[in-house]
Amino acid sequence: MKRAGRAALFAGFLALATVAVALATFIQQRDQIAVTIIVNVTPAPRMAAYAPSATTGSQIRAAFAIDTKRALRAGALSLNHLVAQNQQAVRVEASVQPNPLGTLLYSNLNSVSISATAGTSVVLPCAYTVTVDSTQATWYLKDGLYQDFSSTFPGKSLANNTYITTPQATATPFFVYSDDGGVWYQVATNGLKKTYCVDLTLTIPVSVSGGTYSTNAVYTLYY
Repeated sequence: MKRAGRAALFAGFLALATVAVALATFIQQRDQIAVTIIVNVTPAPRMAAYAPSATTGSQIRAAFAIDTKRALRAGALSLNHLVAQNQQAVRVEASVQPNPLGTLLYSNLNSVSISATAGTSVVLPCAYTVTVDSTQATWYLKDGLYQDFSSTFPGKSLANNTYITTPQATATPFFVYSDDGGVWYQVATNGLKKTYCVDLTLTIPVSVSGGTYSTNAVYTLYY
């Protein structure tokens, strides 16, 4: 009797495991979009190391010659290279239009621009929205940044507060796909059509040089 009971119990566990595997097999990626996050960094103010001394006419002429040479060299650079080397804040306008990629998953913006000074924090309430438009009763939404802004500007400096109607108590740093084992973060389990508001909180390390940086916030739908 004991053997028969154990066999029946084992058969029950096996049946449940088979169902679980079957369900897992049918859960797959259905759609994926990306929202480009562009950050324009103004360098942190620096105090002069010493008091300025009197400036002579020859020093003024020398400084003018140096600045002229720099301007000529900069004029010879390509536009892409010039942006990459830029040490000043450059305003980039976001394109306000629905994402054309698919109908299951979309955002109201293709890109978001943030301008701030190194060593400070900035919050953008509902910087963009992400909508899942599905007839499925249950689906899974995952997110994360594809990579860091740069080797000295980590992606985890950017946090999100993703919600439907009421913001969460705190913002959560984004997972970074290239740093966190090649996985996305499961931000929600829900069903049917839902729209999420995404608040962004950016804290720029004081050591980050002025310039323009970017990464992609990726959203993936599974069911």
